[in-house]
Amino acid sequence: MMKIALTKLKRFAADEGGATAIEYALIGSLLSIVIIGAIGALNGSMTGIYEEIQRYIQPALEGSPMPDEE
Repeated sequence: MMKIALTKLKRFAADEGGATAIEYALIGSLLSIVIIGAIGALNGSMTGIYEEIQRYIQPALEGSPMPDEE
């Protein structure tokens, strides 16, 4: 009985499956932090681009002349 318990304890100590899962979780969380940071940094520049697009779409929807035609 003691020999079986000792064998199972050695096998449990040698198992690295849990450590691998933790490493993947850390990599995934770091990647998500980087992606969220990049999106936050691009937010200001993207706002300007969308405002420029809206400047042309809004008159087209209303049927009025384009900003360059005024």
